[in-house]
Amino acid sequence: MVMKKASRHQGIKASRFSLVNLLIVILLHLSVVICQLSVAQELPRFYGEEVVVTALRVPRLKSTVPWPTVVIMQEEIKNSGAVKLGDVVRSISGLSIKANGGLSSQLSARVRGSNSQQVLVLINGNRLNSPSLGTFDLGDLLLADVEKIEVVKAPLSAVYGADAVGGVINVLTKKPSATVVNQVALQYGEFNTTDFTFSSTGPFYFFSATSLYSAGFRANSDFKADDFNLRLAADPGRTHVEVGVKKYSANKGAPGSLDFLTPQARQTDNNLICDLKYELVDLGLKLSLSSVDLQQHYQNPLSWPPVDTTNNTLTSVTDIQQEVDWDSVNATVMGLELRSDKSASSSSGNNEVNNRAVYLQHELTLAGQTNLVAGLRGDLSQVYGNHLSPRLGLVLPLGEDQRVRISWGSSYKAPTINDLYWTKLTETSDWGGVTYVGTTEGNPNLRAETAQSLDLTVERDLGLSSNLRLSFFLSRVNDLIRWSTTNVSSTAYISAPQNVTNVETNGCELEIVEQLNQRLKLSLNLTGQSVKDASNDLIINYSPQVQGGLRLEHNDCFGWASNFSLRYVGEQFTDLANTNRLKAYTVADLALIRDFGQVSLKLSLDNMFNESYAESYGFSDVYPMPGRRYNIGVSYKL
Repeated sequence: MVMKKASRHQGIKASRFSLVNLLIVILLHLSVVICQLSVAQELPRFYGEEVVVTALRVPRLKSTVPWPTVVIMQEEIKNSGAVKLGDVVRSISGLSIKANGGLSSQLSARVRGSNSQQVLVLINGNRLNSPSLGTFDLGDLLLADVEKIEVVKAPLSAVYGADAVGGVINVLTKKPSATVVNQVALQYGEFNTTDFTFSSTGPFYFFSATSLYSAGFRANSDFKADDFNLRLAADPGRTHVEVGVKKYSANKGAPGSLDFLTPQARQTDNNLICDLKYELVDLGLKLSLSSVDLQQHYQNPLSWPPVDTTNNTLTSVTDIQQEVDWDSVNATVMGLELRSDKSASSSSGNNEVNNRAVYLQHELTLAGQTNLVAGLRGDLSQVYGNHLSPRLGLVLPLGEDQRVRISWGSSYKAPTINDLYWTKLTETSDWGGVTYVGTTEGNPNLRAETAQSLDLTVERDLGLSSNLRLSFFLSRVNDLIRWSTTNVSSTAYISAPQNVTNVETNGCELEIVEQLNQRLKLSLNLTGQSVKDASNDLIINYSPQVQGGLRLEHNDCFGWASNFSLRYVGEQFTDLANTNRLKAYTVADLALIRDFGQVSLKLSLDNMFNESYAESYGFSDVYPMPGRRYNIGVSYKL
């Protein structure tokens, strides 16, 4: 274990480590025995029904998964007109996006009342959340190379460990295809926005390169990003090997809020994601290695004193996973995960935090397609303690066209490295002849946030491509971490992160998908939720009590496909005292797509009714969102 200030954590007993080491050895030996005894396992094949992988870490039919899962496929991504991950997931019920402007702004997600640090973001199953900041900017994932997106609106610490409290967003990128396809796409829009992508795929490779630029709709809101993705795959013998490298770089203007303009503030992001996956198909054994290097640099030369901050992190993960189908009704997934989080930050110095984990999951398929899943994961860290994360899930059919999903789970969010080790800084100021002293510092004694969550969903199929879904959810988060200021005297204060309160959430979601006729499809969703501080009954900031959406998809007889979406977000408080509010807003978008053989034409109109709205608040005024804007795009398959 290598980390800063390790002496603060010597009180953890060595017996805990001995127990986990023993479990690791047992797991490895058991895996070897199973590999020797199990019969050959074919890769699962599913036909006609949607397959998901995130909730259980293995491919399963969506109808058999107890945890509420939403899938956005490539065609829906294309028809939406979105270019960033944060924009395309806005339509999901129970999920809200917080942005502070246009393309150059940061995008963060909240799922069913959780904050952005409680939502785990993955790419191809690899963790993206920054160990120092706790979040991942959803604006740093462009969509040109994305095959599909899976969003699980439930705690998944039982399979992914820390930070999967509110849910998980897993981005699955495109892979090699059986035939060679080359494609060029160009899009132009408002504010001199240009988006160019070249992609090529073949039997052993997928490659894409994207360049995105916008002058921005405000002064100093310009944006320039380049994204490259290469994936190689091969199937020698009865094995499957994948190697991936994804490089993203961006230069962004940071204009500030309307009350605190920052006309020269800039931010650069440089992300490098590498992974290797090796699978012994007959034995159900998988080895995954990943490295996620996130570098962020922010400068504001006009502030006093000038601001120049860096947050660079490197997350390295080794995961060994064994899947065993004992018979037609019993399946087990077990694994070992070793993770290293390194951080070099101007705010907290150089630190390293290591985590070891074992996980076990058993799936039992009973009569009548009833599916019961039980899982348990144990995480061991000298920094934020040891955690057991159990979960249970049940899918219970009620006839041929109805089913009930029930799930319960325990989860946790680890303190960030900045929370733990923020460098102590003392500043003085004179006011009216009195000297005031303020101190800002980290808190190495922070406890991890823990949570319990329950979900009940009733579904009914209404015919081909039509269904109705009603969900009830509740959760309680204990020991919420929040930066707090404590007055130590009339002229001195200390600002530091503390475990300050508990948060209680309850709500419901209604989702209706109706295929009105062969050419017209209607989707509706409505979410109502209460997210409150248990200590004072005040509503947690940026937690709208009501939000909903509508989407109409139409294919006419002339070959045009149209997608009209309407998104409503109710009032939300921006502060903990519930004194400032963002007004409710409704945003409508329209996209038209027409394929002419190898050529595809796309026209889109975002915020078509020119709604004036904001999703973030500054000191005393908002960060405005862009108004009506158009985009014209064309793609050509070579």
